[in-house]
Amino acid sequence: MSFRIREWYEHIHGRPESGEPLLGAWITIAHPEVVEILSYLPFDWFVIDMEHAPIDVSQVTPLLMALKCSRVVPFVRVPWNDFVAIKRVLDLGVAGIVVPYVSSGEEARKAVEAVKYPPQGIRGVGPRRCVGYGFEDPATYLSDWNRYAMVIVQVETRRAVENVEEILSVDGITGVFVGPSDLSANLGMYGKINTPEFEEVLRMIAEKTRRFKKIAGIMAHTVDFAIKAWKMGYNFIALGHDTKYLIEGAKKYLEPFKRV
Repeated sequence: MSFRIREWYEHIHGRPESGEPLLGAWITIAHPEVVEILSYLPFDWFVIDMEHAPIDVSQVTPLLMALKCSRVVPFVRVPWNDFVAIKRVLDLGVAGIVVPYVSSGEEARKAVEAVKYPPQGIRGVGPRRCVGYGFEDPATYLSDWNRYAMVIVQVETRRAVENVEEILSVDGITGVFVGPSDLSANLGMYGKINTPEFEEVLRMIAEKTRRFKKIAGIMAHTVDFAIKAWKMGYNFIALGHDTKYLIEGAKKYLEPFKRV
């Protein structure tokens, strides 16, 4: 698995430099066929969601196996900024993680330390699937991992918005990811993501992220919002999630019969 870390890193960092957005999807259904089917489409990345979806660490492995022959870059959103939860996910062989509810530079540094091996961090040394169960050189993996591991933290609170520059300045942070639902709720304007007030916040985050030359991510539940976010400067855009695709696809078949 380790030989792909650099490939994944170069794909994630190279696409925005070319002017193209990185388009991905949230994986919330713990079945490898769902992941495999979607991987045939030209997505750049998937995030397997362990925070809100009913997916535990033992279910992540078969989802990653479904991507083994794919060019889709695998990330996992861990349930919390906890180094035990993080190291268990990393040992499965992923490109990086998305960490929820990071609101300060100190919390961002904590995430990076959990991801990196010593001396840069505190990740325990016991790699498993990420080194092909021992068929690959662990020393090479450790070296490559500390150089190419990707850490994306979520900006979803008022405090995070106020501290976004501090968060972005942390060495080892690849970028930030905005969840419009959480952030709008935290700012007291839940669901009002198309208002001028909320869009001003989104633009500010994107502009500051570009200034630090890092990844600016966001969840888009509609195509119109995805295009708007791209124009704002977001370059790591989630085009909804697997459950939404299933529902919307079924609706299109039912609509002619006036069933929806």
